[in-house]
Amino acid sequence: MQALTLLAASVAHEIGNPLNALHIHLQLMERALKRLKLDLAEVSAAAGPGQPVSGAKASPPPLGADNVEKLEKYLQVSKGEITRLDYIVTQFLQAIRPTVPQFQQASVNDVVQATLDLLRPEIDNRGLTVQAKLGRQLPLCRIDPNQIKQALLNLIKNAIQAMTKGGVLTLQTESGEDGVWLTVADTGRGISQEDVTRIFEPFYTTKQRGSGLGLMIVQRIIRDHDGRIEVQSHAGRGTTFRVWLPLHERPPRLLEARHD
Repeated sequence: MQALTLLAASVAHEIGNPLNALHIHLQLMERALKRLKLDLAEVSAAAGPGQPVSGAKASPPPLGADNVEKLEKYLQVSKGEITRLDYIVTQFLQAIRPTVPQFQQASVNDVVQATLDLLRPEIDNRGLTVQAKLGRQLPLCRIDPNQIKQALLNLIKNAIQAMTKGGVLTLQTESGEDGVWLTVADTGRGISQEDVTRIFEPFYTTKQRGSGLGLMIVQRIIRDHDGRIEVQSHAGRGTTFRVWLPLHERPPRLLEARHD
């Protein structure tokens, strides 16, 4: 109950911020629309009664153009906040309602590419560079592509949020012994050694805006795949996460027969 209470309080706090931003920007859009209506009314009046609004008289004044630009900006911010809300709710549901992996033989490279395509607008908007070093002829893995995509989504989001303009995000895949290695590295601010030991704890976060659930979910997904995750970080020099995923299901461990 205590854990659920903390989780609910954390999610409620996180949801409050984007909702407040949406409320403010909807008000701004409402004001801009009112100004646009006034501008159109002025243009129509200048054209005269019964006269079509055309030629030079149809050109809206600079104020109208400014309001259109403002509306576009407010709309983009609002769409971003809605995406953020969806991410928070998804994290919450995954934390309290984990699903059993639906395993299949799939390509880790395909999962990496699909996740990268999903986050490309945010990466470009932040002015970051992506270095994709995907291994050739990578063997198929026994994974749940949707769950691995969610784990990778969390890792990449953490990486891009840790960097400023000019940062470099590196995604790498390579074959290993009986498995595949997946690496997500950034050139961001890094994590202190004290924080590294706690980053997989629920509700623990070093970000101003974060629920502390993302890496916990990543670790659980990797464990459910019989894999493992490693992290290396140095303050001011970036962070590297390495995930190992097995190619095959591990055989069940049998109890040794007792000889009395």
